[in-house]
Amino acid sequence: MPASSLGTWSVLIAALAAQVLVRPSIADCVGIMCPEVESLQLLQYTSSHVGSPESSGPGCPGPSCGAPGCPGFVKCPTEDDFPLPFKGSYPTSYPFQPGMHFPKGFKWGLGTASYQIEGAYNEDGRGVSIWDTFSGANTVGMPGSVCEQAPCPVSSAMGIKGATGNVANDFYHKYKQDIAMMASMGVQSYRFSVAWPRVVPTGVTSDGINQKAIAFYHDVIDELIAHGVEPIITMYHWDLPQGLQDMSWNSSIAACDSKYKQGWYECADGTVDNPQPSGMSALVVKEFTSYATLLLKEYGSKVKYWATFNEAWTFTFLASGGRGKAPNVQPWYDADVWPYVAGHNVIIAHAMAVSVFRQMQEKGELTKEHKVLITNNQDWREPLTTSPSDIAAAEYALEGQLAWYCDPIYGVKTEAGYEHDYPASMKMTLPYMPNFTMQEKQLLEANRPDVFGLNHYGTGWQSFNCTGSGTASSSCTTEDGLPMAVSSWLFQAPWGFRKLLNWIAKRYGRDLPIWGTESGWSDNTISALQAKYDTGRLMYYFGYIMEMWNAIHVDGVKMEAFMAWSLMDNYEWERGYAERFGCLYNEFQFGADPNSPSPESPVYVADQGVIDGVCGSSCEDANVGKPAPVGAYNQTRHAKNSILWLQWVWESNSMVDQSRFLASTIGGDVCYGEGEYNGVKCSLSSTIPGPAPPSAYSY
Repeated sequence: MPASSLGTWSVLIAALAAQVLVRPSIADCVGIMCPEVESLQLLQYTSSHVGSPESSGPGCPGPSCGAPGCPGFVKCPTEDDFPLPFKGSYPTSYPFQPGMHFPKGFKWGLGTASYQIEGAYNEDGRGVSIWDTFSGANTVGMPGSVCEQAPCPVSSAMGIKGATGNVANDFYHKYKQDIAMMASMGVQSYRFSVAWPRVVPTGVTSDGINQKAIAFYHDVIDELIAHGVEPIITMYHWDLPQGLQDMSWNSSIAACDSKYKQGWYECADGTVDNPQPSGMSALVVKEFTSYATLLLKEYGSKVKYWATFNEAWTFTFLASGGRGKAPNVQPWYDADVWPYVAGHNVIIAHAMAVSVFRQMQEKGELTKEHKVLITNNQDWREPLTTSPSDIAAAEYALEGQLAWYCDPIYGVKTEAGYEHDYPASMKMTLPYMPNFTMQEKQLLEANRPDVFGLNHYGTGWQSFNCTGSGTASSSCTTEDGLPMAVSSWLFQAPWGFRKLLNWIAKRYGRDLPIWGTESGWSDNTISALQAKYDTGRLMYYFGYIMEMWNAIHVDGVKMEAFMAWSLMDNYEWERGYAERFGCLYNEFQFGADPNSPSPESPVYVADQGVIDGVCGSSCEDANVGKPAPVGAYNQTRHAKNSILWLQWVWESNSMVDQSRFLASTIGGDVCYGEGEYNGVKCSLSSTIPGPAPPSAYSY
């Protein structure tokens, strides 16, 4: 391994040694999930394996580093370390029980993201985002554009080529209708994101701020407040301004070279063989801090709850190696390296924004009631068996996704306080992993968020050594016996949600409030009435909310909020409009969009970094499903059974019998909007489903 890595490894050992020396006895600490044991194990293992590459031990750090059968862990777990509750036997049904009430003040709501719903991609001075570029939208002449001539290239990593967020749900024009609709349904909280490239078109604050965008978000917030809906703002939901990341379609850009804007991948000049993330000195970190400051100063007096980033794992880990998220471009395509460079810079950007938040609280510009968080995502991984290897494999999967971000940001709960660093399992096994400087660690320690934001969808069984290599990456996930959504990765298991909540509370402290910021289910329905009978989504929310109640009242987890995803069907990123997560069906008015990719659009081959061929029939309007800009304001939204049931839950703050929506439904097509839809008169309000049944209030 590089000499710099050896030096860092030695520093890690010394630091861990110091931590162990000052801690209380670990005699009462059992299991690999106990930080005291993990630190001591890592110390014991690495203290005899540091030196030259030849003497650093068999493959350490490396994919097999760790105890035999348990890479990433110095000591294999025992059966006593199996994550609880549930072990080998799992709920097969969730019968309704009256009297299951949630704590007073529990927050209920729905969420969306700017690029997924706003549309108006080239209106009122908005700049280009990396998703405009990735999806192949016509960005010629827009601030930050890297496309000089239409048709603009579409990425080979785009799942459904031709689909863009150009029009989406037209929320930019229809927000007053949609907020009136939310109020009619009794929505209490609405989590939405601000589009960075709309507010700061190039991403560089000194280039100018878009005052029309500032006014737009003021209008949205004011409208929400006027209708009694509490706004929760996410600062960044994947739409990085393209102006912060240089890109060339056919020529080479050098990584770790300050001549270029490198986006989240910025690293110190000349360190490309072992990238050193630029951290606090990165342009993107500085500009995000300026952007966050701008938002807090503009809207902080109106909005109390703020999330810095949404799903950092998704927009870093899946944004290289052809995994389907923007940008997936050269020279930052190597998935073994660049997600971790980007992730490091994101963590520091988050901490810088929280630092600004705290300073504003100290000055009285924000109150003590203002809260800041970051939302990270994790699907539960259950050991397939009680074998030590499967238990370790499941823990390794959780640490390699959720703990990758949350360990540094929230710190792992210990007797002596909190440890803010990457999980030892990642340091031991990955081919590349950056390290925090002392200054960065101090920044993280001083700026712990107020709330743990969790996006959770599904569950899978984790087993070790499916490939036969016996390495950390040899594990696999299966989903036997779990219901599957339309999305290929989404399998329903309410008990997995409960187990994840317990895992978080145990690792980061039971005093840390947890907010469920996303959970949802996908379908692919093609009409409003077909979509209304959404049994899968209804049972998903019924089971997940019931297990959340159990986590609160049986397990003592400090769960304080649950936001369903999503308000309405919208642009599902690389899957276009083929997968629908909305609690309301959206009639997109599919048709022709002249600013979307056409059959003549060139294709950017991401793994080669060149243009090669054209999109062809894949990008034809009829084969994609493209919301048409003409008539977009006439889009309508239609209630599904799940949102009718959720309205009763919100009203009563209790579990409600779901069987009424399994046997049938209430009313016909509940259409929100203006005009008519298939002979049904649409409106901005509805009396359906009526008051919650008496059983919701019983004790």
